[in-house]
Formats: sequence, C-alpha cells, structure tokens
Amino acid sequence: MARKGRTRKPSFCWSVKGLLSERLTGNSYLDSILDGILERISDGEIGKSELSSLQSILLKLLNHFDNLENILQLNHFNQILSMMQGSSRTIINLRILSIAIRNTFVRDPTTIQFLFEVSRSLHDSIDLSNIKDKENNRSAHLISRFIHMVDYGSECERHLAFLVQCRGAFGSMSEVKETVVHSSNLLAIKSRRNDISCVIFVKSCIACSEVTIPSIPSHLKQLNLYLETAEVALMAGLVSPSDGLVDSALRCLNNVDLLEGSRMPKDIDGFQSVLCKFCSLIVMIPGDIERGVTSIPRNMFSILSSLSWMLPSMKVKVLCALILTFAALSQNNLLYHSIHDEVMGNDSLFYGDQQYMQELLSFSAVILQSLIDTVLQEPIQAASGNLALDACNAIASSFEACEGASDICSKLVETAKLSLVSDNKYLQSTIKFLNSRELVQGEGLKKQENNLLCESVV
Repeated sequence: MARKGRTRKPSFCWSVKGLLSERLTGNSYLDSILDGILERISDGEIGKSELSSLQSILLKLLNHFDNLENILQLNHFNQILSMMQGSSRTIINLRILSIAIRNTFVRDPTTIQFLFEVSRSLHDSIDLSNIKDKENNRSAHLISRFIHMVDYGSECERHLAFLVQCRGAFGSMSEVKETVVHSSNLLAIKSRRNDISCVIFVKSCIACSEVTIPSIPSHLKQLNLYLETAEVALMAGLVSPSDGLVDSALRCLNNVDLLEGSRMPKDIDGFQSVLCKFCSLIVMIPGDIERGVTSIPRNMFSILSSLSWMLPSMKVKVLCALILTFAALSQNNLLYHSIHDEVMGNDSLFYGDQQYMQELLSFSAVILQSLIDTVLQEPIQAASGNLALDACNAIASSFEACEGASDICSKLVETAKLSLVSDNKYLQSTIKFLNSRELVQGEGLKKQENNLLCESVV
C-alpha cells in the first residue's frame, strides 16, 4: 500500500511561470498571480533562485506598463517590493526611478512618498567604501532628479519639510545635497511675496541651504552654492543674511584647491566662471560703510593673491573681471540692481560721494598693477600675448581715455606683438578697439594698426 505523503506546494518559480509567458493584459490574472506571490514570500518561502525569478517578474511588469501610476495600482506591488532585498531590490529601485523621472513633475503626495522610500532604500544599499562607483553615481543622479521634480504647488512649507527630510535621508550623496540647496533656493524664489509670512519662509529656505552647504565635500561647489544662496537672499531683500553668505563664500574661496594632489589644476573653467559670477554679484551688494565699500573685492583679491596654485592665466581672467566690476560700480546708474525695492544699490547709497569714488579708484590702481605684473609672469610666450590682450581690452573697456591708460595699453600691445604673429586677429581687433576708445599714443599705434592690416591683406 502506497504511503500517503503531504501535498507539496508548487515551487515559487513554477507558480509564476505563467506570468513570464503570458501577455500582461488581464488585470484579474495579474491580481491572482500577485496574490500568490505575496502569500509565498509572506510565508518566508523565497530563496536566491526565487528572488531572481521575482526580480525578472517585476522588471517585466515595469517594462510592460512603463507608467508609474499604473504600476502603483497593481495589487500588493508595494508590499512585494518591500520584501525584496540585496542587488535584486537595487535593480528594481533603479528601474522605478528611471521610469519616474521621465515626467516633468511629481505632484501626487502618495507617489512622492513611494519614490522617497524607493530612493531611501537605494541610498541605504550603497557601499560607502566605494562611493565613487559608477552604479552609485547613477543612483545619486536618479535620486537628485526625483527631488528636483517634486512639486507641492502652493504648499511651500510641506515642500521645504520634504527637502529637509531628503537632506537627512541621503547624507552620503553629495549630488543629492546640491540638489536640495538648489531646490530650497528655487522654492524661496517661487514663494517671494510682500507679506511678512513669506519673508519668514524665505529665511527658512535660506537657513536650509546654509546648513546643507558645508556638508558638501567640494569647496568649489560650496563656493558656487553660497553665492547662489546670497543672490536669493538679496532678491528677498535680506541684506544681512546675504552679507553672511558672502563672508562664508570668501572663507570657502580660501580653501579651494584645484590641484588636489595633481600637478595641474582641475576644472579651471568652472573656477573662473564662479569667480566671475562673484564679481557680478558684488555690483548688487550694498557697500558697507564701516568696513569700506571695497571690503568684499579687497578680501577676494587678498585671498586670490595667497593661492599659490593659481596659474597666471587664471589670475589674469579674475583680475580683468575685478577691473570691469569697479568700472560698473563707478557708474552713476548701475547696470543692474536687486529686484527687491528695499535693497538700494551703491549708485543710490553713495550718489555724489567723492570719497566713494576715490576708494574705487584707489583700489582699481592696485588691481591694475597686479594685472600687469601677472601678465609678465606667464612663462609661455603665446599665452603671454593673449593674456596681454585680455588685460588691454579690460582696461580699455573700464577707463576713460587718458595718458596713463594709454601708456599701459601701449605697453601691453607691445608685449602681445613679441608673442604673436603680426596678422593675429585678436591683436588686430584689440588695436582697432583701442583706436575707437582713443587710447593711443600719438599716431604710433594707429600707424601700427594700418601696417598690420596691410600685412594681413598681403
């Protein structure tokens, strides 16, 4: 007589085999399959092979629907996902976020919370000892993109609370923290109104950014974010917080080191771009009478002079920007102002103040001398010629025609002539510009221009 045995449940793989082979069109069929999956994994009947099969099933579902709203409507999907682990869970999380970021915005609170949990699971799975791994970088990018897409509409406080939550949840991802700062600043701009409650909220946004920035490892990125946040503060009429952020930016500038152990600086263009942005911001910041109206550019110049790793080519670009900044500040009507009515520009604060103009001119002379000295320090001959022309154009754009400016420009052109061929287009255009500005010594430079033009035609 045959011995009766217990009825054995079909294996997990065989139970779901139909889902892999059928077209996913019947919701009732899907529901029954997902019910069965949840029942089995709830009983603890899932091993490595079953986990691999489950990964394939969920990927098939995600690829089929390719729409987050439809996916979230599936029975038990969230519960099944929460029971997955290891690399299989990571693969599914990456796929979910890849689908989600195809949208322009994410506004549904339930969807936002779901994606936040997916992102947190992805973040927690990262191996901190290998944080620069490509897969980890991809995870950071997807999470950053999700945070950027979140939009709570008029519920600004709720949005800010979400950003604060993200700052705490994704602390090991520098890119995500940068996104939190950008999003917080954008939120402050969107909420800007004239009522006092908005001012309080904007201060909260700025505080969120200010607390987050120091945790970002790159000093160059910190510098850029401090300047961005300072600009937002100015737009809201918050002069004092803006001054504090600028001071933080200056301290950060002192710590920037583009060498980072290498022989040549890295990200030179990015550094120069940030410093030019800094110079542009200086034009909008009201001068401090107690510290001196040139206190910010003076501190900036002092720090730049102390950075031993700065190449002459980099320093010339920044000094040219400072020269142009002082030219802008010396105008009776500034080129641009803060959009907030309560933030007065220097053209209003120091209108007709001769001491203000004298301070600008005095420090301009210091920068001008440093600019000339730096051009002469460039060891590469061709580069020296181009730097001389850069300096010449900045000076010609900033100073009225006078004997001193004419002498300097003439000497810089002579320096360029020693390094560049006579038909160099940059050299020719610079000489033409000097003539239009009447920054020439007698007829010598004008004749020189004519000779160069003749040579280029020949």
